[in-house]
Amino acid sequence: MVPGDTLWDISIKYLSTPWQWPLVWANNQDITNPHLIYPGDIVVITKDGEKTIIKIIPSPDRGGESQMTIYTPEEAAAVKQKSIMVAPQYSTFIYSPNILTGSGKIFKKIEGGDLISENDHIILQTTSALKKDQVITIVSKVQDITKDGESAGYLYRITGTARVQEVQGDVVKALVTYSLQEARVGSVTFDDIAPIKPLALTLSEPGSILASIIDYHGGIQGSSTNDLIFLDAGRNQGIDKGSLLNVAVKTQLDGAGTAGSPAVFYEPIGIVVVLQSLDNASMALVVESKALIEKGAVIKGKD
Repeated sequence: MVPGDTLWDISIKYLSTPWQWPLVWANNQDITNPHLIYPGDIVVITKDGEKTIIKIIPSPDRGGESQMTIYTPEEAAAVKQKSIMVAPQYSTFIYSPNILTGSGKIFKKIEGGDLISENDHIILQTTSALKKDQVITIVSKVQDITKDGESAGYLYRITGTARVQEVQGDVVKALVTYSLQEARVGSVTFDDIAPIKPLALTLSEPGSILASIIDYHGGIQGSSTNDLIFLDAGRNQGIDKGSLLNVAVKTQLDGAGTAGSPAVFYEPIGIVVVLQSLDNASMALVVESKALIEKGAVIKGKD
């Protein structure tokens, strides 16, 4: 161990690719914060079948613990006014209002077919001056986000990495060295994308928020805990990354009151935390659900 070592560095050295570290961390609860490995700590790397296990044994000289804590989505729902880190697989998702072009595009798989996975050879056209052995990131569109049938953005996911083998002008041959999930011909590539890190969020509870769910990812007929949802409100409406919001079902009774005005009731059915906020839209993670969360469900602030 040397100062600054992280699971990212260890994964590069021992597992051939840095992109293995989120999965290693996600499967090892002993690692409370993958960014806090200290000089003198002992790092034990073992195999259990196909599973790679990394265990951190703290140095006796290390005193105290970090105040940063790792939370599961369920635990995050019970936390108020604290900094949390959400599991790393959610860092692979990108919500964009526009089609991503990246610095390159995959237009052929040498082995044939459209599906791309580890050890496949790909041909891409790029606008970057790539060099042999340079590592590039593969990003695939996984869903068109819609609101009432109209486009409301695009959900992308980092699906793997590839190593450049040969460069001929703007045409590049590369070998897929790691695959998080299958990509397709037509996926874009980046050579400057930031490394995957756990999402560090400072929770807030904005008031006077009234929005609705326009789409979801992960469910079939609706969404539930650990699914992603998309809202029709963002930074311009007071929703920022880390906002903790309530999901509710609205019931309106017209003419029920003595004055003839409608009576409106909101029944809470879940809690979400915002992972990414655009100007007028946002992506959130469902951290608690008491019922199936469907499109049109109401999103409310603490008021």
